[in-house]
Amino acid sequence: MSLGAAAKYLKKSKSFVKKWKEIYQRALIPSADKWFGKGNRDWLLQEDNDRKHRSRLCSMWKEENDVQILGWTSQSLDANPIENIWALMKMKLQGVIIKNQIHLACKIRDIWRSLPVEYAETLVESIPRRCQVILSNNGDWTSY
Repeated sequence: MSLGAAAKYLKKSKSFVKKWKEIYQRALIPSADKWFGKGNRDWLLQEDNDRKHRSRLCSMWKEENDVQILGWTSQSLDANPIENIWALMKMKLQGVIIKNQIHLACKIRDIWRSLPVEYAETLVESIPRRCQVILSNNGDWTSY
């Protein structure tokens, strides 16, 4: 199975939205508790406008768990720093034969774990510049 075929399968899967809910529960909340203090909800979640994030199931979960969302313009999806990470992952997966969905998940996990902390710090530090570019362009397309 090619990377593209695997990605299309994941996106079309009805269980994909349920997986996002599980990701929120198993990863988002523990990470937020670690970074901001257990139970502290004085932070914003940045997501693009993808359907899975806006699904009824995910929206209800975020509301029930008091997760506040940072509004994000649909014209500047690539301004989200996670897009840089996805691009890097895709580059690192080039030429890798993906045998199945589990193999793909393992490869993605390996790449994720190999990313240096400094890379994440650089991306986080770029957020004010990214936001300024979006504001300067009145929410229209940006080079990010």
